[in-house]
Amino acid sequence: MSYCINPNCPQPQNTRQPLFCLSCGSELLLEGCYRVIRPMGSGGFGKTYEVDDSGTTKVLKVLFNLHPKAVELFQQEAAVLKRLNHPGIPKVQSDGYFIYSLRNSQVPLHCLVMEKIEGMNLEEYLTHRDNEPIGERAAVRWLKQLAEILHQVHQQQYFHRDIKPPNIMLRPDGQLALIDFGTAREVTQTFMQKVAGQQVTGIISTGYTPPEQMNGKAVPQSDFFALGRTFVYLLTGKTPDFFNEDSRTGQLIWRDSATIISKGLLDFIDYLMAPFPGNRPKETQEILDCIAVIDASASNSKQSSQTPKTYKNSSNNQQISQIQYAGFGRRLIAHCIDIVILTIVVALIWKIILSIFNVLPSNTINEYGVFGFSLVCASFITIGGIYGEFLIIVGNLSSGFQSEENRFILTIATFALISKWLYYSWFESSEKQATPGKMALGIAVTNSFEHRLTFHQANVRFWSKSISALILLIGFIMPLFTKNKQGLHDKIAKTLVIKK
Repeated sequence: MSYCINPNCPQPQNTRQPLFCLSCGSELLLEGCYRVIRPMGSGGFGKTYEVDDSGTTKVLKVLFNLHPKAVELFQQEAAVLKRLNHPGIPKVQSDGYFIYSLRNSQVPLHCLVMEKIEGMNLEEYLTHRDNEPIGERAAVRWLKQLAEILHQVHQQQYFHRDIKPPNIMLRPDGQLALIDFGTAREVTQTFMQKVAGQQVTGIISTGYTPPEQMNGKAVPQSDFFALGRTFVYLLTGKTPDFFNEDSRTGQLIWRDSATIISKGLLDFIDYLMAPFPGNRPKETQEILDCIAVIDASASNSKQSSQTPKTYKNSSNNQQISQIQYAGFGRRLIAHCIDIVILTIVVALIWKIILSIFNVLPSNTINEYGVFGFSLVCASFITIGGIYGEFLIIVGNLSSGFQSEENRFILTIATFALISKWLYYSWFESSEKQATPGKMALGIAVTNSFEHRLTFHQANVRFWSKSISALILLIGFIMPLFTKNKQGLHDKIAKTLVIKK
């Protein structure tokens, strides 16, 4: 079979192997050696075909869009692939680019013949897995392969600008290949001047393109952002635009969907896709060094029965650190500090309220003083914890709220309970992952995978802690006896209290 690439051919399929199309008369043996076997796909600029080159199957890309910019990008891809030599990049011979003239037409077709990468792209791969995420072992292996490919590309003073799952091929032997270099860009002094003047053509792939590239200022570190976003997709089974971004930092909120992945790898993915290019790895060698650290950490954790180790990154160095859980004494002191802070805060707030609104009988205020009365109430409620609030609420319910003082104390109890709920839930789900008391003692609260708690998870922890405190203080005593020093509330909420 021979296939005619003339876009206007009424019958492009030729059942035999003639030299010229039986329908339109266009030449079928391109450049005297390439015979088109079948179409493979089409895109915005043209089509791809499978061709036979003296017994070797290759891929032919044909450009039908003759806009000058389209032609420039197409020729650029040919030039880039000719210069690059890596098993993870499609090979193009020196004569792989040529112009094909159609019969009875003045419109030329730009053609590029390259190595055919067997397999499927990563988007197809995950679709065939019903979007089931890949595991950490595969992720680290693929990260290393792609970093090595990018190292070769960047060493040749190019960067890709369109890394995403459809542009990464998985061969049957498990090796990855990066394709579609039509958007690649050479890093030259002229290019850097254009970046400064915002005159660089934008390439946009929703969810994968970094902010600076959307603004026409793509840089080599833009590839790292897209690489990180690609692994968000692979590790969660969801495209990056499925997740929200932190309105304060611009970071993608995705980690809770990758529940079986180590904190070290998650930190590294976030490092790759930092919103600002200067906060990402400076070069591909740094990425390879980071991956080596993560890989070594995984090997050590398998060979040792000790607590697993995690990777921590910064812009300047990487290190392996062992997880240490906060003990009962440290947690108790932190709790006492939080109680003192809460007592003072609640008392001050009620002093302000009582100073503005005359809501108590004057003899009560005269007896204690405004701040004194507030401090007594706040101390009883915060130090008594859930016991104090429980007894006040039950007592008032049973008495039918008969006195003004009782009704007011109930109001304070309710206010204190809400204050504690917001205090613990907000601080423990914040970026600090700790209340001020815990910060002072150098400890933090995480979920069972050492990720930052969501507000919902912090809520579950607070209320389970409050309820377990009613059962013989089990919530506070259990850390003395459990392996990971977890209280009952930690078990229920699936949280850990660790040393920073």
